Amino acid sequence: MLQIPAHRLRSDFARLLAGKFSGKKLAVVGAATGELREQLLALGVDATVCATVGELCHLLPQNGRNPLVDLAIWICPDSVEQAEAQVAELALLADDIILVPGREADVSKRRPRLVESLGKLGLIPDYQYDLTDLSIGAIRLVRNPVVNRDEFVTAVETAFARVNQRFQGLERTLRTRMSELEAADRHIANLEEKLLKLKEYRRSIKQLKEEKHALRKSPERKVGQVLLAPYRLPQKLVREARKHWPADRPPAQSEYQAWFERHRVTPAQASAMREDSQRFVYRPCVSIITPVFNTPVPWLREAVDSVLTQAYENWELILIDDKSSSQELSAFLRELPGKDSRIVLVESPQHGGISAASNRGLEAACGEWIGFLDHDDVLEPDALFQHVKLLQEHHDADLIYSDEDKLTEDGLDSPIMKPDWSPDFFLSCNYICHFTIIRCELLRQIGGLRSEFDGAQDYDLFFRIIERTPRIHHVPRVLYHWRRSAASTADNIRRKPQSLETGRCAVEAHLKRTGKQGHVAVDWRTHAYWIRRDIPDAKMISIIIPVRDRVDLLKRCLSSLTSRTSYEPYEIVVVDNESASDEAREFFSSFPHRLLRFSGPFNFSAINNFAVEQTDSPWLLFLNNDTEIIESGWLTAMAEHVQRSEVGAVGARLLFSDDTVQHAGIVVGVGGIAEHAFRGFPAEAPGVCRQLQVMRNYSAVTGACLMTRREVFEEVGGFDEERLPVTFNDVDLCLKMRRAGYLVVYTPFAKLYHHESATRRPAVEARETGVMRERWSDLLENDPYYNPNLSRERADFSLGN
Repeated sequence: MLQIPAHRLRSDFARLLAGKFSGKKLAVVGAATGELREQLLALGVDATVCATVGELCHLLPQNGRNPLVDLAIWICPDSVEQAEAQVAELALLADDIILVPGREADVSKRRPRLVESLGKLGLIPDYQYDLTDLSIGAIRLVRNPVVNRDEFVTAVETAFARVNQRFQGLERTLRTRMSELEAADRHIANLEEKLLKLKEYRRSIKQLKEEKHALRKSPERKVGQVLLAPYRLPQKLVREARKHWPADRPPAQSEYQAWFERHRVTPAQASAMREDSQRFVYRPCVSIITPVFNTPVPWLREAVDSVLTQAYENWELILIDDKSSSQELSAFLRELPGKDSRIVLVESPQHGGISAASNRGLEAACGEWIGFLDHDDVLEPDALFQHVKLLQEHHDADLIYSDEDKLTEDGLDSPIMKPDWSPDFFLSCNYICHFTIIRCELLRQIGGLRSEFDGAQDYDLFFRIIERTPRIHHVPRVLYHWRRSAASTADNIRRKPQSLETGRCAVEAHLKRTGKQGHVAVDWRTHAYWIRRDIPDAKMISIIIPVRDRVDLLKRCLSSLTSRTSYEPYEIVVVDNESASDEAREFFSSFPHRLLRFSGPFNFSAINNFAVEQTDSPWLLFLNNDTEIIESGWLTAMAEHVQRSEVGAVGARLLFSDDTVQHAGIVVGVGGIAEHAFRGFPAEAPGVCRQLQVMRNYSAVTGACLMTRREVFEEVGGFDEERLPVTFNDVDLCLKMRRAGYLVVYTPFAKLYHHESATRRPAVEARETGVMRERWSDLLENDPYYNPNLSRERADFSLGN
């Protein structure tokens, strides 16, 4: 890190100078000279660096008129007297000066004095020049600029707005970090509570053992043993018999293991696939790269055998020995190329880690496609066949991934049934993981894997791939078995906590490369990532609430909304659909918010379309009157996503009054037309594969709390008030947005109660059901964000038939 006495400077100060002032001759005064000078020199910047102005005497112009540097950057000393003494000399040095406050300087007091002193010497502030990236208190002064009064005032106001915006951003970052610390504190408190319980259990077990030991030595027990001996003789005979004739019964299968055995490819099917693959029009070679380091030989043998039995036979297996110390393993590796010519052994001269070893394999690869297989994992026989089969229809694919599970000592467990490409889910966790094949040309273009991301090297790799291509495809079959061992992250991410931090850095690097501003936090309950996006341009949100009577519900909704919403600016727009009660008339007679009147029978679609027409806010939030805000950041959490150009709609996590889930996204085609995901789950339950607690994409979200941009809403034609007046209009709206190319995002970090029973309709209109089947039959058959192997009766992400 750059050591500069003026602490306020960033560690990348030299890079910022090179970027902002390229081609200028600089003098930097007040900085530690050595490292900064070297950095500027390496960046090709013509600069003189010194600690005080006095050291620049040799640069002062001899004729008193022409400065010898284009720009002087002065990191002001903390002493007032010392700073004032250098002002006159500094004014002779350059006609363009940037003041940067020192470590202990009080900007509000020091800067005005220095600006006044330099003003007397003909140097006037340039408030239009943005220096907030260097330092929030930095200012530029230029000699004798021609500025009229109106321009000067405008420049000052612009500068103030710029600094204020930066301050608000820093304030928001502080709040984000504080909430992270609070979450970490809660997580630690929970762990401490569990630790205390564990200690209590251990004390209880110790006490029971002592009591058992005392009981074993008691006279009563000895007498009992003598009296019961004749009755125990048959039991002993049976046990001895079982030792000699053990029952040959297979171990009991888990529910998933039984499901998988029904769905996995049989030997006969694998043989048929082998013949079918010979008729493929496109038969590329797939290079499978497997770095090896001190792997138990039986595990590696299983991995290699799973490749040798592949139904698709145009492959090569590249084993990279990353300088293993096991002699048994080395001998086994050297035997393999002789058993099958498609096996290639590459030996690293020194241990370099998984990324370096994988890159060696990539250099040796001859295939058009690259697959990655860990040295202790296992492929299904149809793994390559299914991927290459997909390529027959999608020739332009660049990345293909499949489903996976865990390989344990007791069999297969913990399946991960993945959605099709879900960018927001991927930002939350590396759900793609295994098994993937990637176009080799693309891999080489992006430079392969990077060792600084070891532990999350595949996550970083996938990020760089998706930045280059949208052609990502999914094979919804379990084709990869990830071995769960004591040292593996397949068992628990806490086994390798550095992987969690490396993954967070991979997300941050992706955001930086794509120009997205935000902070990446770790959700300690799920060990997933939470991107808290900056909102540089917070726009007005019209919160549209349809009502008819039930003032009690509306009062609770409005009270929670106004008292628990930190986002600004927003307006509340209530649409009264012919309320008839005296209570409603009285309440609306002195209503503090905007009130619209809608006449006619209840038509949810028409009411909301009408409200949109009567407002002009760029962002819209449709909210039911029977909702209640839980946490103040709810609207900010939704606005973070609605500002994204690729997003069409944003939905929240809605809870019943008993803190169970009412809505966490909508799955279409399940339970009829559509069903709310994870309905009835405890509010803080992780859900299958953590999906209840992380941001992800869905085909639809509920209109009870749905945010969108006006431009998107109008582009797709709003709610369908003619054919879907009451039911499924929210699902239809979201599907129209999806058809137009927009994403639908669910965020669990916007939490509200939805007292749904108060306004729930008793039944679904048959006509509206028919409209949805007619309009969206293809999506009802295959929701891209819900794996086809999952239940079609309920949207709880459990296994199907």
